[in-house]
Parts: sequence; structure tokens; C-alpha cells
Amino acid sequence: MTSSRLLIGQSLPSPEDIFGFRMGSDRQLIDWNQIVDYFHTLDRHSDRIIVQELGKTTLGKPFLMAVISSENNLRNLDHYQSIQKRIANPGDMSREESQELLEEARAVVMVSLNIHATEIGSSQESVELAWELATQTDPKTRKILDNVIVLLMPSLNPDGLQMVVEWYRKHVGTPHEGCSMPWLYHHYAGHDNNRDLFFFNLQESRLVSRILYRDWFPEIVYDQHQMGSTGARLFIPPYVDPVNLNVHPILMAEINMLGKHVVSDMQDQGFTGVETGSRFNAFFQGVMARTPIWHNILGILSEAASARIATPIYLPRGSLQQHGPERPRYSHRTDFLDPWEGGWWRLRDIIEYEKAATYSILHLTATYRKKFATNFFTMNRDAIKKGKDESPYAYILPPEQHDPNSATEMLKRLDFNGIAIFRSQDDLKYAGVTYPQGTFVIPLAQPCRPAIKDLLEPQVYPNMKQYPDGPPTPPYDFTGWTLPLQMGVEIVEMKTPLRADLMPADSYVFDPARDIDVAAAAYIIERRYNNAYAIVNEWMKNQKTDVYWTDENLRHDRDTYPSGSLIVPNRGDAASVLEKLSATYHVPVTGISQLPPVRGTRARRPRLGIYQPWITSMDEGWTRLVLDNFRFEHTSLHNEDIQDGKLADKYDAIILPDMGTEAIVEGKRRWGGEPYLGVPEMPEKYRGGIDKKGVEALLAFVKNGGTLITIGRACDFAIDKLKVPAVNVLKEVKPKDYYAPGSLLRIELDNTHPLAHGMPKQTAIRVANSPAFRLLPYNREVHAVGYYTDDDPLLSGWLIGSEKLEGHTTLADIPVEKGRVVLFGFGVQCRAQTYGTFKLLFNAILSSRIESVESLKDEIE
Repeated sequence: MTSSRLLIGQSLPSPEDIFGFRMGSDRQLIDWNQIVDYFHTLDRHSDRIIVQELGKTTLGKPFLMAVISSENNLRNLDHYQSIQKRIANPGDMSREESQELLEEARAVVMVSLNIHATEIGSSQESVELAWELATQTDPKTRKILDNVIVLLMPSLNPDGLQMVVEWYRKHVGTPHEGCSMPWLYHHYAGHDNNRDLFFFNLQESRLVSRILYRDWFPEIVYDQHQMGSTGARLFIPPYVDPVNLNVHPILMAEINMLGKHVVSDMQDQGFTGVETGSRFNAFFQGVMARTPIWHNILGILSEAASARIATPIYLPRGSLQQHGPERPRYSHRTDFLDPWEGGWWRLRDIIEYEKAATYSILHLTATYRKKFATNFFTMNRDAIKKGKDESPYAYILPPEQHDPNSATEMLKRLDFNGIAIFRSQDDLKYAGVTYPQGTFVIPLAQPCRPAIKDLLEPQVYPNMKQYPDGPPTPPYDFTGWTLPLQMGVEIVEMKTPLRADLMPADSYVFDPARDIDVAAAAYIIERRYNNAYAIVNEWMKNQKTDVYWTDENLRHDRDTYPSGSLIVPNRGDAASVLEKLSATYHVPVTGISQLPPVRGTRARRPRLGIYQPWITSMDEGWTRLVLDNFRFEHTSLHNEDIQDGKLADKYDAIILPDMGTEAIVEGKRRWGGEPYLGVPEMPEKYRGGIDKKGVEALLAFVKNGGTLITIGRACDFAIDKLKVPAVNVLKEVKPKDYYAPGSLLRIELDNTHPLAHGMPKQTAIRVANSPAFRLLPYNREVHAVGYYTDDDPLLSGWLIGSEKLEGHTTLADIPVEKGRVVLFGFGVQCRAQTYGTFKLLFNAILSSRIESVESLKDEIE
């Protein structure tokens, strides 16, 4: 040990010494920069903590993890990490062979904090918790340190934490103290960043995935959150029904044990208002606390009652209420033994509750270290054995995919989940079909078999009612997330044992780049590739030239290219530029010696705006991420930008994200009633919506040639305020009669229409109680591009009242004078996960600035 490091750290300054106030003091916060500096101080001066920068956040901030354990454990950290990896993937290791490893193993617990930036208590707790573990010498702490390796993540959303602290500090002492920020606290996802932990769109999620499924494989993940202010003081598992049948019973039993242990410990210490079995279930994948469950990792969620950031609130008697339909009123129950009676609630209270729960979990883990390690080994071994003995045995990805780019992205997502992906070394025969050498195969004989099944098979959510013949019991979140469906990928489930020579895949590309004909007159790019749009966008931006597409089928050699196929003339250095873009985006570019005289369309670079409300819209953020990923340039439009008018002079297309009419026009939030005394006010600049003036401006935009793209609930705005000829047939239907809570449904497409170019005739769409339309008689031709048939459309999730959808439209193209309105009655880009329908949105944008061409041959050659 060097002289600069302290064996016990007794003289290590506490957070209070450094920052001048106790963590959680009223109206006092530390920001991410201060947290980073303090953790590096701990790293320099204590032998119990190692701070690692895992990478950078979306906005470029350092993303930290602190490894905390005893001095001896940290000196031998590589050794214990290697043991953990062997337990996580035991292969055919017998229980007898494992005993020596399990005796020696240390339990690994990840404590993840502050994924939701406004749930700020855990970020402030982080420095105090780390300091206590680095300095305390009592027997309980020593037991934790000797038996547990703690992976502490001070914030899973550093960008948002910094935003929230700066916004709060700016308004302390004003009528705006504690009010919401008018922008998302994750640059793209806002609150939905905690819906990304199976799909890994976000940089922060990907950094976490490496720790969970590559580097450490913790037995336990404890994720700390905050909830509303007026219910229990703390939620901890057990979770509520339904049970996901892919999850091992041992794991759920251990989660129940841990949660009840925390309740008992906290009751002993005088904490009141701790509840279990309310609102939060373990069926849905995507959140930090529960997604690891499908990897045999105990996922523990806590939800503490909130203050107003760091401003205390007073809850008088009678203001407390139930939190979810499982508890009819705020009163004593078996799962809510000692209700909190009310009074002042402060940020410091949140820290005390969260620290008490943390120490309880860590101490129980230390006490039963071998039990948790043994059960982790057992569940991993059982999963491997089940994959060898039970159907399905593997999933095959046929090489002929409608969109190879989307299939590649799906494999990348599985890889982030720690799933091993292979390629066949020889031809693979199954069910009378021969798949060629190099076919991608995902065997089920893996420790994460539950995750593989849950991501690739359809979900069947139980038909749960609040009472017989009553309304549905709302699920925690979406009820269907099957990756092949929402990404438009074909997979084949093997129901017989896998017998094939496989090698680990070192690339997930389906179509490798090819040389292109430099002497061609023009180049064809098939629109079925999602990345074709990235190529077109880069081409139009950098080359400053237009692109074309065919309005009818085009034959070249022995191939037929469908209408909508993209055409780029070979002018200047087009060949070399397209060859590089083809290699980058894995999209074939085919040269054609001469074009037949087919009709076509000329497309110019679209000028795109996205409405960004001050009440924040996660759908708006996800839309920006999708557009950024596919190189669409865009401008954010706020209320005043729309109200200024003359939009058609500046924009060709404007997107209204999934939000209701009152939210768009009045700036009314989806939750919460009218403000009252004591509730913080939003600064004047950020109040309201687009108002009547903005409605008139959008109508003028469409009439003057603009394309207004409305998504989900925003379609009602177009119907109610712009008076487009359509009716939302589901608008007044009660949940008892129609309910589709984040399900995947099948629709038919008219793929000869420009909105559906590049699409198959059927596709799965994401529906979250979304609208459906009856189109009305009109003096112009209205196109029902996507529609439901008379069959039950449910593919994955939960659907009540499928008959309400029969024959109705979900995607419509409606002309309005010189322009048009596009109604997307579903989540066409939902959470940046629905790769299978991205092209529909891209087509709406790309077709917003076009002109007809009688003969592509004459135009291009």
C-alpha cells in the first residue's frame, strides 16, 4: 500500500466535509461533476474501492462504476471475476465439480442508481453509501465487504442528473422551485430510458449490458427508483402477478425472500410505510430491475416516495392513498403492515429508506453468500440442460430476409443480451428445408435460455380483470415485445434436437458489400433495406443532388425491382461514393447500363421539422433517435415556431409525435389536474401549447403543400382540429370492450402506394391502445395504406375486443388542397424498436418534396 492510500480510510473526508452539507439536506444537491470528483477521491485514498470509467454517455459525460469490497478481495479481483464467469456459464460442470468454486466465490451485487434523473435521492445517496463502505469498521460492514463484491453505479443517467440539478438550482427560492424541466432528462428517451434494457438503443444501456452479461454476471441487481408522493413510503418485492413462465421458480422464490427480509429489517429499525405486492410485476422485459431476471439474476426494484426534487412536502392525514389496483385503500394489509401516517417528507428521508434497504440486501447476501452462488450456478446449468432436452432447441435465421439490415440489428440486440450466436459450418437441414453454410443459428442450450425464448417467441399475456366481467387490470408496461415480429425478421423454431457443426459468429452481416459497375448509367438501391434511407440521406446532403424512384416495376437482367426502387444517376464521382456507402451500410448497389422508359418520381432533400412540446414527449425523443440513426436532418419546432406561421416556406414535412390534442393545443399534461397553491409553477416561457394560432398555422402549412405526419394520439388532433375526413372508431370505447396495452398486431399493407414502398404485404405493428379509423367520403382520393382484416390480428401480447378493429384503417394518406396529412394509428417508430415499420415513416418524409417524371430514362440519361 502506498502512503497516499488509507487502509481503513478513517481520515477520508465524508461527503458532508467536502460539500458543506449533509446529503439530502433541504434544497441542497450535488451534481454529476461533483459526484465524479468525489468517487475519484475515494479511489485515490481507499483500498476498498476501485472506480472505473466504463465509457461516455450520450452527451459525452463519464459513465462510472465503483467496485467496492474488502482490501483482500480487491487485490484478487481478477481471480474472483473469473470464478463468477465460470459459475455464470458452467457448461456440463457437475455439482460436485462446482463445490470448490462455490466455496471460494464472492457474491456479486450490482447497485444501480438514478436511471430516472428526477428520482434524485439515490444519486445523492451514492457518495454517502460509498464513503460508509470505504470507512466503517463495524462487524456488519466487514461481513459485507468480506463476502460481497459491490458494483455501485452512482447514476445510470449522468446527463439527466446534471440537467435536473442545474434546473433545480436555477429556480430555488422562486415560485418555480421543484417544477418539471421542459425537456427530456435523457436526450433521446426521457423516462423511457428504463424501457431499453433488452433492446439497447442507448449508449448508457449498452455500457450496463457489458457489466451484466460479459464482464461480471452479478447474482443480484438492486435498482433504486422513486414513485409518487402520496402512497407508501417504499415498495420492495414480491412483485404482483402475472408470472412470466420463462423465469426459473428458484429465482422468483429468492426475490420474494429478499424482499420480505428487507421489510422485516426495516420494521426492526422503525421504518414505516413499506409495501410489497403492489403494481410492479416481473412479466415485462426492458427495465433495469427486472430484465436481468431472464438471465437468472435476481432483479430487485425499490420505489421510494418522492419529494419535489430536494424541496420537502407535507402530507396531511387523509392525503395518502393506494398505489395501484391491487390495494383498494390506504390501510393495513398483509403486504402493507405498518402504514406511514403522514407529515413532512424530505429528500433525506428517501436516502435513509434507500440506504436501509441497500444494507439489508447486502447483509443478507453476505450471510447466504454460498446459497446465492449455488442457486445461480444451478439455474444456469438447468438452462443449458433444458436447451438440450426440450423444444425449442434452436432458432434459425434464414439468409433470405426481407430486410437483411433489420435482421443484422436483431442479432446485435441479442448479442448485447449476452446471447451466443453461431453460423453453420455446413448445410443445415430442418423440416425438409436446406439452409446453406453460414446460416445464423441460436442454440437454446445456453445459460440465458429464458432470455432467448422471451425475446424470440410471442408473448401470451393472461386476460386479467379487476373483477369478473370488469375492466382489465392494467399491466406494468407493454405486453408484447417479440423481436422478430417488431423488427420484421423471419426466424424458424427448431423442435428437434440440433445436430450441426457450428462456429461462433464474428459478424452479423447478411449481405456483404460488393463491387459496383463504375460504367453504369445509374444505380438501383432496393428500398426493402432500412439502411437504403441512410445512403439516400447522406447522398443528398453531401452530393447536393436529388434521387429518383420508379413508379412501376423495373426489369434488369433476370431480376425485377418493385415500384419504389431508388435510382441514383452515375454522375461525377457517384460510383466511388456509392461503393463506400454500400460497404458502410451493407446495402447492395446495382449498376444498370440503361434505364427503360418507366415513369418515376424525383425526390429532393426534405426539410423536416418535429414538434417538441415543453411538456416533453418521449415519443418525440425516440423519433429523433431513429432519424439521427438513419441520417435524416431535422429541426425541433416549439410552440412559438409553429405559431409564427409560413411553415410551408421552411418545411416540407412536420411530425407530430404521439400525444393528445389537449397536450398539443393547450400544453395539458397527461397526468395531474389543475395546479393549486403550493404546486410549483412552470416559467411563463414554457407554458401552454400551440394554441388556436398554431392550429391555423398547421392547417395553412398543409393547404400550401406541406406533409403533416401524425403518430398515435396525434391523429386525433388532425381529425378534431384540422377536420380531415376520418373518424377514430376507438375514441369513446371503454377498456372493458377494447384494450391493446402495447401489443403487436398484424395489418395488411398496400405496398404499391409510396407510403409502403419496400414493405411486405403484411407486417406487425406496435399498438398501445392506439386509434383506428373509418375514412369518410371525400372529394379527393384518400388512400387506406394499412388496415386490419376480419381475422384476429393479435400476434404477441394482449388484446380485448379484436372485432372493434375489423376492416378499419390504421395508416391513411389524406390529401388536403396542395398538401396532405398522414395518419399513423400505431407506434411506427415506437421506442426506436419497431424496425419492421421504420420504412413507413421514412417514406412519408421522403415523399414530402417530390415531382413526377414521365420517363426516368430521359430524365437521367
